[in-house]
Amino acid sequence: MGHVVVHASSVPAGHGPHPAASPFDRRISEALDVTAFEISQVELPPGAETVDHDHIDDRNDDVYAVIAGSGWVVVDDEPTPIAPGQFISVDLQTRRRLRAGPDGLTVIAVCAEQR
Repeated sequence: MGHVVVHASSVPAGHGPHPAASPFDRRISEALDVTAFEISQVELPPGAETVDHDHIDDRNDDVYAVIAGSGWVVVDDEPTPIAPGQFISVDLQTRRRLRAGPDGLTVIAVCAEQR
């Protein structure tokens, strides 16, 4: 087969290998059988947060694409508001977490080892 189509709702949420894995992560890359990078849909309910983390040890870059809701990316304990349509990149040595606003927050998280 030359392609795979997966709807995010068909991928169960749960912890994965990412240092900030949470019960809110849908590991899309596994469902697509993609191994070059990790891609997850993270669906945070109102007020929920991901784990504060960096990527010093695994040398992974993170990019987040906000697709629904609102919230903050908290970088070194400094919150920055985020909204749909925005993309966020954080240096691997910088601690970060996502925090959902009152309407929840859904992001696509892409994680890949630096080249």
